[in-house]
Amino acid sequence: MKGQGGTTAVAEREGRGRTMPDVIIATFLELMRTRNPNSITFRDIAAAAGISHMAPYRHFRSKQELLNRIGDIGFGMLAQALEDAAARHARDPRRQIFAACTCYYRFAVDNPAYAQVMFGTDRELWNKAELLPALIRTRTILLGIIKRCQSTGDLPGGLDEKKVLGLLWAHVHGFTLLAANRLLTERETGAPEAFLEEGVRVILAGLHVAAQK
Repeated sequence: MKGQGGTTAVAEREGRGRTMPDVIIATFLELMRTRNPNSITFRDIAAAAGISHMAPYRHFRSKQELLNRIGDIGFGMLAQALEDAAARHARDPRRQIFAACTCYYRFAVDNPAYAQVMFGTDRELWNKAELLPALIRTRTILLGIIKRCQSTGDLPGGLDEKKVLGLLWAHVHGFTLLAANRLLTERETGAPEAFLEEGVRVILAGLHVAAQK
């Protein structure tokens, strides 16, 4: 009976247009609402999804492969959001930087499980992680924005765009992590997007000063 119930559950899910890998990914992300991802096993996923305990292994050779796939999906979502944000300010590269930073914050807030897999501090998840295509796309988009700012004078020319990206990313990610853990709240910072933008302005101004020395 249990096997029949599992088959029915899977059929219902797939009938709604989801493939088995989609079901496995969605179940893992759902389990992450209440559990550390390191503690979730393929057997846990199978039990929660109502599928055979071997089914996850037929689609993902290992848990790391599953994490890589989730990370790639997440970075794909983030990359699309960044492209959309940049397109809204196509003639203003400086505004693109502000939009990209707030976009990153909003993505992490709206998609906490994806963000934890993508940026989690638990390195055990990433010991054998692969370089994800969508992560490369994300970095390419951000570096493109920085290069456009250099071409318009909104950023000093001659700077290593990768270091500039590192400064901005560290600011946004650090704030996002502190806010997510409620170590910084709106009582201290005010509106998150405004706080982020203020920090970016400080970084950009500091880079201009440093370039003049």
